[in-house]
Amino acid sequence: MKINHELLAPAGNYEKAEIALNYGADAIYIGPKAYSLRARASNFDIQEIESITKYAHSKNKKVYVVLNIICRNAHVPGFANYFKKISECKVDGIICADPFIIKSIHEIDPKMPIHISTQQSISNSKSALFWKRNNAERVVLAREVDYNNLEKIVNKTKDLIEIEYFIHGAVCISYSGRCTMSNNFSYRDSNVGGCAHSCRWNYKVNNNENKIENFTMSAKDMNLISDLDKLLSLDIASFKIEGRMKSVHYIATIVSSYKKAIDEYTQNKKINNLYVEETKKAENRLTSNAYFDGNADYSKMLYSSDERMVNQNFAFIVDEDLGDNFYLVTAKNNFSKNYDFECISYNHENFKFRISEIINEEGINIDVVITPMRKYKVKVIGNNKLSYLDIIRISNKEL
Repeated sequence: MKINHELLAPAGNYEKAEIALNYGADAIYIGPKAYSLRARASNFDIQEIESITKYAHSKNKKVYVVLNIICRNAHVPGFANYFKKISECKVDGIICADPFIIKSIHEIDPKMPIHISTQQSISNSKSALFWKRNNAERVVLAREVDYNNLEKIVNKTKDLIEIEYFIHGAVCISYSGRCTMSNNFSYRDSNVGGCAHSCRWNYKVNNNENKIENFTMSAKDMNLISDLDKLLSLDIASFKIEGRMKSVHYIATIVSSYKKAIDEYTQNKKINNLYVEETKKAENRLTSNAYFDGNADYSKMLYSSDERMVNQNFAFIVDEDLGDNFYLVTAKNNFSKNYDFECISYNHENFKFRISEIINEEGINIDVVITPMRKYKVKVIGNNKLSYLDIIRISNKEL
């Protein structure tokens, strides 16, 4: 079995899918409108699944569809017809967890690759090989698997079944997402896509002195870019980034950072610390290496509502090169022509620049954009060129 270390990125909607594929992902995973756990993501209808699959295949990349709910009786009758429509889109695999769905997929389309979701909490080689005997091509390991156990699993399953391993993103307080807190507290079933993130709520507890303190049960997010050298030494088929609910700025930053780090390590056997620092620019929660070193203790938890402010503000995304250093852009936040900006792209290293003009949709020159999600023309100072889907963030504000 030839291992290429696929970089697998999340895509909660079509725009995020394009960003992930253009910023270095070898494959994306998407959720359809039904049978997927991220019910609050925009997700994809059948036509969009077909369209993004054709787009990915044109780039020699892959699309996996997530059908990972734990089924109730009401989900059973409509599944076969729904899956047949997805299968006709020529996707590259299905990520699933429920034995009914797994069995149905194999019966309807025996050639469809089946990837067992992290919802099955696979954390040993015997479990992985059980799913191999039940028609799985790949297993997504539980986030709780540390490096030592990962190494053992990989060695004992080599050439038998593919291993997919999480390297970045949220870490559930329950075992790989198998949580009932949301059900009990808000009647929203996390196992059919309705998680209310109850672990992140602010609670009040009494300490030993009968003093009320704020408390949350949320873990810090996972960030394993500094441990890529160890991971790349193993026969891991796919490195997975979590975050179908995240922004396009997050997707672009994290995907491009990991892709560049993987490429550099492959060529030079080292990882530039710039890529490590780059991932921090997309953080809005503190990060750690989670369970990787086997020491998931209190230091890797967020016991308060402490949230990290994003270090760089997402200003706009480039839609079109209009010539003469003018670009059509979509604003994502407020920004001024007096700011310094930073362009990030997978095609080149980051560079900073300034703009001299902003023109709104009415053709009026303005100094400050105060209405996000509208189109503007901006003129860039200097010789650096922007490209379609380049992400532009504010690097410095001049007051």
